[in-house]
Amino acid sequence: MLSKELRTAILALAGRGSGIRQIAKAVGVSRNTVKAVLRSGAAAPPGIERAAQLDPYLDDIRAFHETCRTESTKRIDGSMQRVWEMLGDKLKRDGCELEVPYSTLTRFCREHGIGVREKKPSGRIVTEPGEEAQHDTSPYTIKVGGKMVKRHCASLVLGYSRMVFILFFERFQRFHVKVFLTEAFKYFGGSCRRIVIDNSSVVIACGAGRFAQVSPEIEAFEKRFGFGFLAHEVGHADRSGKVERVFDYIEKNFLVGRVFKDDDDLNGQAFEWADQKANRRRLRELKASPVELFAVEKPSLMPIPLFVPEVYRLCSRGVDAYGCVSLHGMKYPVPAAYIGKTVLVRETKDRVIALDGRDEIAVHKKKIEGSPSSAPPPLRTPRRQKSIQLAEESKLKGLGVTMQAYLAELKAERGPRYIWSVKKLYELLCEYRSEDLVAAVARAGEHRLFDVGRIETILLQSIAQKDYALPLDFEAQDYEKLPEYQEGAVTPEPDLSDYAPEEEEDDRPTA
Repeated sequence: MLSKELRTAILALAGRGSGIRQIAKAVGVSRNTVKAVLRSGAAAPPGIERAAQLDPYLDDIRAFHETCRTESTKRIDGSMQRVWEMLGDKLKRDGCELEVPYSTLTRFCREHGIGVREKKPSGRIVTEPGEEAQHDTSPYTIKVGGKMVKRHCASLVLGYSRMVFILFFERFQRFHVKVFLTEAFKYFGGSCRRIVIDNSSVVIACGAGRFAQVSPEIEAFEKRFGFGFLAHEVGHADRSGKVERVFDYIEKNFLVGRVFKDDDDLNGQAFEWADQKANRRRLRELKASPVELFAVEKPSLMPIPLFVPEVYRLCSRGVDAYGCVSLHGMKYPVPAAYIGKTVLVRETKDRVIALDGRDEIAVHKKKIEGSPSSAPPPLRTPRRQKSIQLAEESKLKGLGVTMQAYLAELKAERGPRYIWSVKKLYELLCEYRSEDLVAAVARAGEHRLFDVGRIETILLQSIAQKDYALPLDFEAQDYEKLPEYQEGAVTPEPDLSDYAPEEEEDDRPTA
């Protein structure tokens, strides 16, 4: 079909007296096309006339669509599939052999505005320098170290310059929100006065939109840097459009054709990509790159505090029989002296620190589930462990050969629980006499009893029989000859005749 410009040119050349052959050669069309345009005499191209087979059923289709609308959700499009079925049933009832394809019905409905959602232009949010930033997360399945793992990409975009900062996390909780924003503020050299987020429960404790309430933990973090979170209204997609476009760019550019050895390599490449690629590309909408606009925005950012403490969280963990504490499914070794005890574990962005009060007893690099660097060591053939000489063990062995023989058998029987058993025996030594403990241990060894908790029962029974047994060598009548009894016997017996019970009358009838 010829455009309006070509048809206008053909009519103009014909008006100047040019022949059909000359016009066809000049415009680049056939002579028959030139003749057709001259016959029509109109510059506007003719409309395409399509057979309107469904025109007689326009009112019926509107009625079907209104019936199929979902009143609970107030959807505009309704169920067009059901409308097609109802239209087919009506055609059969009317005896019409017309078969209407589903695509023909949908095109007819679009032409007549049936079930067509009214299109609205996207709203544009214009902010001043340093006024607003947008933050959100998006899950991705990424190949790290040869395995497909799930990671959460956190992104912060400055509203004016569109500078972006991203990091990937194994999971994303309130602790990770503080870690990510602290790193982002350090990268930008400041923070905006307002950060727009969705209504995620990671930041919001309750409510949504203008009724959202930030959790106390996050509220304290806001006061540290002097900014405030703003939850946009539900369904207001334009309010977070800047950060959503970044996720689309990450998915189509950063995650395509890249290889990641581990999570450190993933975040390292992400930082380099954002700093050298995303923040330096020229934005067609703004006619400048984010780095160029950031030079204008940076003086308006709120400066970060002089001292920014490291973000951490504390938890209590028990030390298992292998001398390790567990955090997020990963094992971290601590000194063997803490087996069976409870220690504090301090988790930071990339470290795990075990604490005994204020003393650091172990510091480890944080492991991430699924990362090759966090894989457990290969299984080894069990070997005889080196004996750990404890102060309690040496004091118990000093009690003699009986205790030494029992400790040797106890070590072979209890295995990793031997240390706990030694400490329990030492507690008994501190509470009871050493000779009584040795006797109880000897008796336990005869019966091959290695449950140290029951040794105290044996010890108490032995002490009760030896030190607290009552004499049983006197007869029952001898107690009247005791001085104590004689001293109490000089007291005259009391007269209790006034309290004697009266004889009850016999009410039984006589024979």
